[in-house]
Amino acid sequence: RSGGWNDRSPLGIHLAEMDSISLEQLPACDRLLVLCATSRLAQSLRARYDQVRARRHEATWTTLDARTVAQWLDGLAEERLLRGEDFPPGSAHQVLDAFQERLLWERVIGDSLDDAEQALFDTPAMATTAAEAHALAVGWNITVQPSFASNENRRFKDWQSRFLGLCRKHGWIDSARRQKALVAGIAEAKLPLPDRVLFAGFDRFTPLELELQQALRKRGVGLGILDTGRDATAIRAASFPDGASECLAAALWAQRHLAANPGARLGIVVPDLAGNRDLLQDTLDDILVPAAIRPGLAEMPRPFNISLGRTLSHHPLVSTAFDLLRLSCTSRPIEQRDFSRLLRSPYWSAAAAEADSRARLEAELRRGVAPKASLGRLIGFITRSVGQDKFPGRALAQHLDALQRSALDFKRARPPSAWAGAFLAALDKTGWLAERKLASHEYQTQQAFIEETRKLARLDSLLGEIDAATALTDLRRLCTDRVFQPRTVGDPPIQVMGLLEAGGLQFDALWVMGMVDNAWPPPARPNPLLSAEAQRTAQSPNASATVQFAFASSVHRRLGRSAADITFSWPRMDAAAALRPSPLLSDLLPGEERDAPTPGRPGSALAAAIADATAPAVQNGETIKGGTAMLRAQAICPAWAYYQFRLGAAKLPEAVEGLDAAKRGSLVHDALEIFWKSVGTSSGLKAMNIGEREQEIDAAIDAALDAHDARQEPLQPRFRALERRRLMKLMHRWLALELARPQDFAVVACERRLDVDIEGIAAAVQIDRIDRLEDGRLMVIDYKTGARVDTKNWASQRITEPQLPIYAAVARPAEGPVAAVVFAKVLLQDPAFAGLGADPDLLPKITVLNSKAGRRLFPETAFPDWASVLEHWHDRIHAVARELKAGDAGVRFEDEQSLRYCDVLPLLRLAERRMQLENATLPEN
Repeated sequence: RSGGWNDRSPLGIHLAEMDSISLEQLPACDRLLVLCATSRLAQSLRARYDQVRARRHEATWTTLDARTVAQWLDGLAEERLLRGEDFPPGSAHQVLDAFQERLLWERVIGDSLDDAEQALFDTPAMATTAAEAHALAVGWNITVQPSFASNENRRFKDWQSRFLGLCRKHGWIDSARRQKALVAGIAEAKLPLPDRVLFAGFDRFTPLELELQQALRKRGVGLGILDTGRDATAIRAASFPDGASECLAAALWAQRHLAANPGARLGIVVPDLAGNRDLLQDTLDDILVPAAIRPGLAEMPRPFNISLGRTLSHHPLVSTAFDLLRLSCTSRPIEQRDFSRLLRSPYWSAAAAEADSRARLEAELRRGVAPKASLGRLIGFITRSVGQDKFPGRALAQHLDALQRSALDFKRARPPSAWAGAFLAALDKTGWLAERKLASHEYQTQQAFIEETRKLARLDSLLGEIDAATALTDLRRLCTDRVFQPRTVGDPPIQVMGLLEAGGLQFDALWVMGMVDNAWPPPARPNPLLSAEAQRTAQSPNASATVQFAFASSVHRRLGRSAADITFSWPRMDAAAALRPSPLLSDLLPGEERDAPTPGRPGSALAAAIADATAPAVQNGETIKGGTAMLRAQAICPAWAYYQFRLGAAKLPEAVEGLDAAKRGSLVHDALEIFWKSVGTSSGLKAMNIGEREQEIDAAIDAALDAHDARQEPLQPRFRALERRRLMKLMHRWLALELARPQDFAVVACERRLDVDIEGIAAAVQIDRIDRLEDGRLMVIDYKTGARVDTKNWASQRITEPQLPIYAAVARPAEGPVAAVVFAKVLLQDPAFAGLGADPDLLPKITVLNSKAGRRLFPETAFPDWASVLEHWHDRIHAVARELKAGDAGVRFEDEQSLRYCDVLPLLRLAERRMQLENATLPEN
């Protein structure tokens, strides 16, 4: 009920037992206090009160004193402390914060467990549960009779006794008992109190808040309820196919409201805001600020504010700090992917000035250093690269050197206060944030991190002397516990928040989403260390389904008075699971079922259609590097060749332990090259006995491994021995096949490189081997260490394996005519030749042009003889080169499987093109 003040009403438990008054009815009063359910509501009420006074054309007024209960009680204690008084009398002076309290619970629980229990218990998680149980027991007056206590109850009782004993011994007090003592002290101490206290935004009162009301009444303070609600004129319900559709509908709803009234105050309330935050934020960005996708506009102001922040350790600026400190605190090998993430971070050293150098260093690290390496090994590689002027990363090298010196200084144990200073000093030496102009949200994040290091410094009495790794773990836990959201610049018109944060707030329109039965009311979650029956009796939070339903109903009624226009919504499906609406929406059901909404086409340049199938033509004199690989990519998919070879896009290599497939293939090539340069002919091979052949193979393998170690990071002895054994078996098996060839041959070239001009495009061709046969003709051989080779494309209009055809038909070697082009499949299992020859009896199992198999591939009507095959290769390769030179860069291909090794596959955007094709074939289009 509304009206004036009711100072004579007896102490009540329910909201209805106190009179209510609206914000507009508040008299001008200096000794008025409004206690709010949330700090957000307190801030909103202060702003709304100022608006009310301004509308009355008042020149001056006292700012409304609106605070939460905890803020007001803490303020009373601080005020008395500043006056040199102890409040409440006899209370402890050191108040444990939440983290300190949890550490104390961990200590108590750990001391009570034997070795077997230590292995079974998750002590930090149990400490969190015990701290929650203690706060419930104190705040809700929950006690358990010993005769009804379970093992868990008795165990907790023992832990609680030890916890309180340590608090008495050291003069500590936890926040739950301190709040209770402060409320008790109000009734006894002669404190200046407000004349009137209003409660705002409370859905129910806790026992502590009821005790506070009783203490205030005892001191003659008038109590009341500040009514912040309004009657809704329109309430509706709607369901959507899934969560993404629901987020999109809410974003479009906000867009329409702001278009109609730019000054509108809108609210979007989400029960599971943590689970939906990223999806909703991305959707709001896409609909309301699509230009923010541009890098230069990423920091532009948003018309919305999301109340729920992320854990402080999740923020990139803080994550970089932890990555730097972890390198100084660990002696274990470092994952290269972690070090690469650090190189890409803009928050330390000369990140902007040396960005290009860092990127190239990362690529070289992937090629030259194992996936796991020591800090010294990584720094040594970078220092050598900088010293050789390969990469101008001087600042990076200096800061990494400082990081290594910090690691040496972090060997001895210290108290947390010393580690707090040491960590900040180490970060300063490594250039953390030194050369970056911080934006507002980055500065706030930096200050929040420094605050957490100060909290670490207050843990000396709890932790004593600890090593660097333990101190860093505790600092990370502090930052993980803190959910941090930088202050939003201005006052955005759209507020996104959780259900409880919306208490007492007012909007022009409100959208409440995610209203499914398994989220609202929230499921019961009684504390396992307290008696479930005692919790139900006390009606403490999460005690039972009845308690949860009653509380959710109260919140739901309050939401129904938060705006004139209210929409409740829920998704019908979550992955493969069907969802049902919350039972609290029963009065509104059946709600309207809507299909997935479709956003209108944005009118910005971001959505402009651009034809990207044609690139600039290659100019005369322009050099394009790529050789046969470029012509191969052009034949498979023109866009592949354009992105990778003309624009220079490339996939970063993946660091591997030992040798990757490419390096193993190179070792096979090198060993065979060295062997044949020494032996020279098939007759020389046949003349060797087994011992001589093995000696020659050994020498070739050792020379290939030595060459690898000279140009790459040397192989570890065990890796080298394993690879040597593999190469030995492989070469013996392959040379046995070479001995069975029907014709004698001489190896006239190995790893020959030749530059060929094709339609003005320079193509470098490297042939693994050229053999001269008995009749003087040549056989061109390309080694393959993979099982799959494709020769069928040689008869097609687009030759996707052009290297051998280019050499045979375009380069035309001076040693003589080519009689066969073949792949040598150098494999442990089923080594073989595969290719095409002009005549039979050149090699076993290759395709012969005039054979039955050859004529299926090369029909006689089109390819009457070997010369016509060479002419076909010449013409088709030149056609592909002309296509490339003209700038053909379309995304087209015959078989998507041929793109599986495409380095620039993401740039082809195949998924988006499929979607465009599907949309273009819809009936309405």
